[in-house]
Amino acid sequence: EGLADDGKLHPIPEAFVQGYGLQCGYCTPGMVLAAHYLLGRNPDPTEEEIRKGLGGNLCMCTGYMQIVEAVKEAAKEVNR
Repeated sequence: EGLADDGKLHPIPEAFVQGYGLQCGYCTPGMVLAAHYLLGRNPDPTEEEIRKGLGGNLCMCTGYMQIVEAVKEAAKEVNR
């Protein structure tokens, strides 16, 4: 996705890994970039705003709950 610039994971994909917000990995780049866009515009989104922000990406594996939680956790890290 090009979000990391120092060889370490950016907080968004790191939150996906730590929170099991991915399984097969097919949707992960789209989810990560959608989350990055969302958090760049809204640093403290509600669950509804997160779901709306990710709405253009389909995931057939996780059921979205872990993805939403990963974005919530990423928001905490991005806003430090």
